[in-house]
Amino acid sequence: MQKLLTRKIVFANRKGGCGKTTTAVNVAHALAMQNRRVLLVDVDPQAHATLSFGISPDEKRRNLFHLLKGDVSVLDIMLPTFSDNLFLIPASRDLIELEISLDTPSFNQTSLAEHLLTLQTESVKLDYIIIDPPPSVGILSINALVAAREVFIPMPMHFLAMEGLAEMMRMIYTINASWNSDLRLSGIIPTFLNPNTKIAKEITTDIQNTFGADKLYPGIRQNITLAEAPGYGKSVLAYAPKSIGSDDYKVLAQRIDCGQ
Repeated sequence: MQKLLTRKIVFANRKGGCGKTTTAVNVAHALAMQNRRVLLVDVDPQAHATLSFGISPDEKRRNLFHLLKGDVSVLDIMLPTFSDNLFLIPASRDLIELEISLDTPSFNQTSLAEHLLTLQTESVKLDYIIIDPPPSVGILSINALVAAREVFIPMPMHFLAMEGLAEMMRMIYTINASWNSDLRLSGIIPTFLNPNTKIAKEITTDIQNTFGADKLYPGIRQNITLAEAPGYGKSVLAYAPKSIGSDDYKVLAQRIDCGQ
């Protein structure tokens, strides 16, 4: 959030199991491999993005929980990763306390946005801030959307996912009206994709007719390496660089990088 050129992206979906965290981690790494400086912020108490970098959320380290409580600064918790251009703000399971606590005066809907703004005064140069929120509706998800300018919605190509897409659009409109007038839908990313199936073709057509062809981004095909990579604390680009999953995320990242 340092300057206007820093793109602040949230990958969000109210439905779990849609490939949201996988997309955040792998797009972040793919952009870093394109010589972009990227900060990935894990806002999910499940800490799956943090685990995908080989970092246990149970380790005794300062993380996003401490930042949102006002105990530390952003620079105190930014970690280097397996890529020179990629940094992580880790999550922990303690974040769930912020969702249910009623006596945390330093934490509100705009807290994350305000903390990320401090990077500007520290002259930290970033091309991207990528945010991975929880798949639920709560103050952490609201914080993620308030801190971003662009929303990308990863979604599987089945009809129940269309309801999740409609719910996400309603949430974007609410955030836009209440806290963040700059927030906009940038794209929809098909995940777990088999492009030859009838249902995938029908939903693709529905998305293009409803949102416009420019909102449909390159899809991510089904590939077992995407499920395997987090277990090794790696992105799929590091774990299986010649896989379909790696190829798809490189293409997606190139499209995002060119799509501003």
